[in-house]
Amino acid sequence: MKNLFVLFLFIWAAIPVSYSQQIIPFPDLSEIHITIYNEAEIVDGRNYSLYTDHYQDALKKIDLEIEKVNERIQNETNSTLKTSLKNKRSSLIDKRSVLLEEAVLVQDLNKFY
Repeated sequence: MKNLFVLFLFIWAAIPVSYSQQIIPFPDLSEIHITIYNEAEIVDGRNYSLYTDHYQDALKKIDLEIEKVNERIQNETNSTLKTSLKNKRSSLIDKRSVLLEEAVLVQDLNKFY
């Protein structure tokens, strides 16, 4: 009788597990919601397919240069050279942002023609 009671407890404990619902986490949709609300297009950090070929090539080259400078910064031990590399990286990032702004303007102009 004792074994039957223990068997009943194990079966009773296993039943809710088999019928439980799996919890699937949802992705963070806050950024997408904000861009849709502002009627902006969603552009990934490296997705330049919306822009013209000229701007795509220029932006890819600048991204490559930034990656190379980042690698050099990580491997550099001299502090003065490291700060000059960081300054170079910041100037490249500024150049990249100017190019992105120009590419967006060209894209907007192309919508009218």
